[in-house]
Amino acid sequence: MSELEILFPEPVPVLLRGKRALIYPVKLRDFELYGKVAGGFVALLDTASIEQINRYGESNSAAIRKLLRVTTSLTRWQIRRLPSTVSVSLLADVVRVNSGFFADALPMMVRALAGAMSPNA
Repeated sequence: MSELEILFPEPVPVLLRGKRALIYPVKLRDFELYGKVAGGFVALLDTASIEQINRYGESNSAAIRKLLRVTTSLTRWQIRRLPSTVSVSLLADVVRVNSGFFADALPMMVRALAGAMSPNA
């Protein structure tokens, strides 16, 4: 029997306008969308002004809404009614939470690969 464990991250709750919403880990089928939206957003945060962040949110609003739909417990209706500043803030939380999931999984993957490659395995 394999000693490997698979990480199943739990959804992370956040408060939005006093109500609880959940942030889910990115699913494999949504990984390309996550990479596109989150990658551009993280690169922008390094040197961005508020105006640049607002422009990013405006020019990528459809992709951000789509990503929020698959990574949060919010409905399409709720997401479309979010103010842009809340959408961008929620996107930052989605990126932060999913980065945490990947950071937790990475050491486990390294140990599993090291064990699989050792001559004693």
